[in-house]
Amino acid sequence: MLSGTQTDVKAGGAQPWMTSGEPWREVAAELKAIARAKAKLDARELWLLREAEECGVYRRLGFPTMQAYMIAELDCSRHTANEKLRVAYELIELPLIDTELRAGALSWTKVREITRVATAETEEAWLSAIEGKDSSRVQQMVKGHRKGALPSDRPDPALVDEWVGLNVTAPLAAVWRQMRTLLDDEAGKHLSDDEAAEEIAKRVLMPMPGPGEVPKPQTQVSISTCRGCKQAFRIAPGVELVLRVNDYELALCDSVFIGDLESDDVTPSRTRIPHATRRKVFTRDHFACTVPGCTSRRFLRLHHLRHCEYGGCNLASNLITLCDGHHRLLHEGVIAIRGTAPDALVFTLPLAAELETPAG
Repeated sequence: MLSGTQTDVKAGGAQPWMTSGEPWREVAAELKAIARAKAKLDARELWLLREAEECGVYRRLGFPTMQAYMIAELDCSRHTANEKLRVAYELIELPLIDTELRAGALSWTKVREITRVATAETEEAWLSAIEGKDSSRVQQMVKGHRKGALPSDRPDPALVDEWVGLNVTAPLAAVWRQMRTLLDDEAGKHLSDDEAAEEIAKRVLMPMPGPGEVPKPQTQVSISTCRGCKQAFRIAPGVELVLRVNDYELALCDSVFIGDLESDDVTPSRTRIPHATRRKVFTRDHFACTVPGCTSRRFLRLHHLRHCEYGGCNLASNLITLCDGHHRLLHEGVIAIRGTAPDALVFTLPLAAELETPAG
């Protein structure tokens, strides 16, 4: 069954144990050999693509750009064409990565990722850091790093993007577009992909409570904090995503704790704010956002006027009700709220004078 395979693999350097008559070993060895051969071909292709662009192959064949030539003649998507050309030119300045690819020791997928961040000064550190890691892990390691950053540098959450795609039938696509239009109309502006996704997620994950029903803590996802660097991560299925400081502090205001993930102790889930206090604060604030002029009654959160990290507590006088939008603006520093609830609050809003809540 594997006679032809055996000849090919042996010609490429078979190991002594391949004569043991165990076919699975031969299959595994050939698959590994194919993977290395593909990497070597990828290296050759990247070099040829660079040469083809520089000597104008695409123009001689009647194409306006190198990408157009690759799409028509090499069966590439536009994204793949752009990525291959990007990597081809990046490798000129990355000799160590180029050598690894040419030797078949590094796959195209890993090379594509680390060339986004590596420079001649940092490529050795990146090659060392990804050793033994699979492509998915390498992709996660690169996220949040700028060009020239070291693997040990703290990721910048502002640089992290995740692709979320949908493949639906034409009727559902029409419904999706109609939904986006309705969300835009409700917001009074064109929502970005981030804003639209957040709005959809809130409506599914944070349903509107009934009359007089106290909303549950908004943060239901898992968040972990590195004990060494104190970087916070949001844990989602199969991934661990870095969090900005503002987002981390926002989540801590109104969340559920499940205990230390590195401990064997099983800790019952508990809310940061006792339920009796939650009910008192929401009732006191009439189940509405307390920011002057805000009419929001949906997606409400509790906010600590003085953060727990700075000596704040869960007393009702240190808690106010905010809509999700104003809560985020507060943690981003766009607005400010100080004082004690409910009668000694001072709101500082953009382009507005300080508004004091009336006593009583």
